[in-house]
Amino acid sequence: MRKIAWLAMALLFLPGIFPGVASAQEGWSIESGADMTSISAAPDGSRIAVGSRDAKALVYEADGGLAFEAPAGNVVNAVELLSDGSLLLASDDRRLYAYDRDGNPLWATDLKRQVKSMSASDDGTWIAAVVQRNDELLFIDGKTGEQVGSVPISATMRTVKVSENGQWAAVGSSDQYAHLLNRDGIVGKIGAKGQIQAIDVSAEGYTAIGTKLNEVELFNPKGQPVHIAKTRDHVTDVAFSADGRTIGVSDLSGYFYIFDADGKKLWESKAGGNGRAVVFDPEGKTLYGGTNDGRILSFDVGSVVAKSKSEAKMRTILWGAAVLAALALIAFLLGWMKRRNKLGIFREIWRSKWIYVGLAPSFILIFTFLYFPAFSGLFHSLYEWQPGGRTTFIGLDNFKRMLNDPFVTKGLGNLVILVVTGLIKTLIPPLIVAELIYHLRSKRLQYGFRTAFTASMVIPGVAGLLIWQNFYDPNLGLFNHFLKLIGLGSWAHGWLGDPDTALWALIFIGFPFVGILQLLVFYAGLLSISEEMIESAKIDGATLPRIIRSIHLPLLAGQFKFLIILGLIGIIQDFNGILIVTGGGPMDSTYVPALQMYYAATKFNELGYASALGVSMFAIILIITVINLKFIKTEDH
Repeated sequence: MRKIAWLAMALLFLPGIFPGVASAQEGWSIESGADMTSISAAPDGSRIAVGSRDAKALVYEADGGLAFEAPAGNVVNAVELLSDGSLLLASDDRRLYAYDRDGNPLWATDLKRQVKSMSASDDGTWIAAVVQRNDELLFIDGKTGEQVGSVPISATMRTVKVSENGQWAAVGSSDQYAHLLNRDGIVGKIGAKGQIQAIDVSAEGYTAIGTKLNEVELFNPKGQPVHIAKTRDHVTDVAFSADGRTIGVSDLSGYFYIFDADGKKLWESKAGGNGRAVVFDPEGKTLYGGTNDGRILSFDVGSVVAKSKSEAKMRTILWGAAVLAALALIAFLLGWMKRRNKLGIFREIWRSKWIYVGLAPSFILIFTFLYFPAFSGLFHSLYEWQPGGRTTFIGLDNFKRMLNDPFVTKGLGNLVILVVTGLIKTLIPPLIVAELIYHLRSKRLQYGFRTAFTASMVIPGVAGLLIWQNFYDPNLGLFNHFLKLIGLGSWAHGWLGDPDTALWALIFIGFPFVGILQLLVFYAGLLSISEEMIESAKIDGATLPRIIRSIHLPLLAGQFKFLIILGLIGIIQDFNGILIVTGGGPMDSTYVPALQMYYAATKFNELGYASALGVSMFAIILIITVINLKFIKTEDH
């Protein structure tokens, strides 16, 4: 029975192991190789039309055979194939043209200004056009070509798209706003993050906006942002499939993409040149893409789309199974507790309900800000992760990359030096000062020295680092002036600017290294030692060094263990001082892995790699902590 259950689970997850594959083939090319501007697929999938800078539109059969050419007086900016087989095209010669399915002219309308964009519903009952230097969106009668209305947009428009069912229209303007319209007029205004390059609207009113920020922003019919899809370069065109569940995208680097409605990247392919336009066939199984060198590419993406739908269905099944399993587990536990008369614990919990309510905020905050980020980092260390964009599983590649990262390997060498010197600074100077204060005869003097050392805690850490940075200044710094004063002026130089001395200059920061926390921990440990034990040792003739060696140090083992663990965590994770004082330089002489993690996350947007570095540092700290707990014995162990 158990084998059958495991086999069923394997079959459930098997489809997700193998990625969907999209085959691509170069369908055909425009004879002149002209730069393509737009592309349209007939509602029945029988033909493809493309507009070009050669002042003509070309209509091809689905097999690539040329059906006819439709001439225009200038660059063709937009084409639309309608359900009756006719073709609409917009040109920089200020005209809209209509041709029947055999390529015969139906009408041509002069709109007095260059037509920059045009779109129509499948049946041609709603045609919208954007003309140059006009803040009104124009509507055209599909039968006569006459203007039948307009809507003021109050901004310079760049592109317009009408949904296939003719219920929605979306127009993008140069002020980074898009307007969503229905047959009654404007119903919403959408603010994009970047300059709008392309736009499309689905039959349900969802809007996709491609921008110069290498993003496709997705909005619901209310104009609210729902998802963001990341691309590699400026977006040049976007297109919804007929069912609105997938989105085709082209970018300036020649990449073509398919995203699902949640912004998840399902597939990408590089075709070379610049991507110019994309459109789906009616079934959403073929993506047509156009390039700047006149190539029309046909991508068979049926398997990708099918896999996406299968995964969505599988997620629903798995969530349902998880809920049922959780309910079954709860029922089993309740039955088990009832048989053993354990249900009384719920009455006890109910009696203490206000205590649990009071503790709940603390547990929620701890989980949200401590445990969840930690588990998220562990999870995302196995991915190429860009929040809000693509997240690709790459296994252990991030960890393999660390082995070949020169900044990490150099940083590990520096970290070893910092750990050794850091532990010496953490343990020895505070212990010496704690012993000196402890052996003062006057309690008042003990209190005074404790207060004097503790008062330094009010100095901000950043201020202290900046003070030391000024000490090392090659021109005005205290150290170089002191060397000149004692006749060693030849030694003076830029301590932080020399790769040979920068790391040791950082290590020397904080001299004489009396950490306040460490001092108080050691001093508290000394106070807890029994006076009778010390007196007995003195009676037996023990000297002060012998008392420190044979009594103090063994009984302070717990404090040593605590401070070593705390010091190691701080040294391995800390990069603030290095970032403020040297930034990891000069060259890479003061680099540490934690600083590389910070740069990977903030400068290079490689959060998956940064997560892997964080996980590796956690593993190192864990191993050292276990070793420390194993070999440093306290009086209780």
